[in-house]
Amino acid sequence: MDPLVAEAATPLLHSTSSDTSSDADENTPAPSYTFDLKQIGFRCDFLSKSPSGYCPYRQLAVLSGHIGSVSCLALCGEFILSASQGKDIIVWQQPDLRVFTRFGHGEGSVKAVVTVGSKVFTAHQDGKIRVWKVSRRSENNFRLVNTLPTAKDYLDGKIKAWGRKKQEQEETHCLLGILEGHKDESMNCVVVSGDGKWVYGGISDGFLMGWEKTGESVSCWKVTWERRAHKMAVLCVCLMGEFLCSGSADKSIGIWRREAFGRLCKVGVINGHDGPIKCLQVAPNGVGEGFLLYSGSLDRSLRVWWVSKASAMGVGALVAEDSKKAIVSY
Repeated sequence: MDPLVAEAATPLLHSTSSDTSSDADENTPAPSYTFDLKQIGFRCDFLSKSPSGYCPYRQLAVLSGHIGSVSCLALCGEFILSASQGKDIIVWQQPDLRVFTRFGHGEGSVKAVVTVGSKVFTAHQDGKIRVWKVSRRSENNFRLVNTLPTAKDYLDGKIKAWGRKKQEQEETHCLLGILEGHKDESMNCVVVSGDGKWVYGGISDGFLMGWEKTGESVSCWKVTWERRAHKMAVLCVCLMGEFLCSGSADKSIGIWRREAFGRLCKVGVINGHDGPIKCLQVAPNGVGEGFLLYSGSLDRSLRVWWVSKASAMGVGALVAEDSKKAIVSY
């Protein structure tokens, strides 16, 4: 057995042994489908080969479960959270990728999902951001605990920085700063570096922009880098250490290496989806000499890729085309 396959087939995140149940607010329990990665052919077929025969990218599997196109992804401990044009979020449990539960019913189409510790932040079509508390000790595993102010001007081409403050013994959120993008172009996505020093945003004109924090205040930012990254709109971005991944309406995924002063150097492209790339997420722990990349698209598929870090050190070294043999659908 390929060592990479053996490692990828193990749990990416340690699961707990406590008892669980589906959301108590649901009228019917969420369906539980168990996927045996060995039985369904969780294997790595070569997408393309370099002259040396080494494959920089491998597509491992495709998950399907949403009625509409996949709009956003997030990792939350042992769970993978995925949402679509529907009103609920599917919680997949690793490593068997079964449907654990669903939450967020009736709150408007889900546009974005972000996890921070034991909290999940979801952005909805109704213009609101909702905060959910994740708990294994409650029957309601994903419980709504807060709602951020409505932002009707979300297509104003700006990134807004929010902070927390104490007000009458309650913790609330307040606007701390605004990062300006291109005039008359919407800001579609944003990601912050682990040290909080850099912010990267994707714009509808195909550009990526980078901001550097210049002072102690969260509102002190300056533009340090920008470049035309894709032929069409940049719809999503994610970070994995020194690498940034960008998804676009042109159906491609760009792989970038972070350099000095927040600059980005493009080192590769992944092609394979049949529709615009709406969301990207990277597993926090590496697999072999690379990392796992999850991508969701308007083609209604959620794909799992293995990306080699070693081959990404050379400019232009990574160009992969999809192989239908590598697709596994349920």
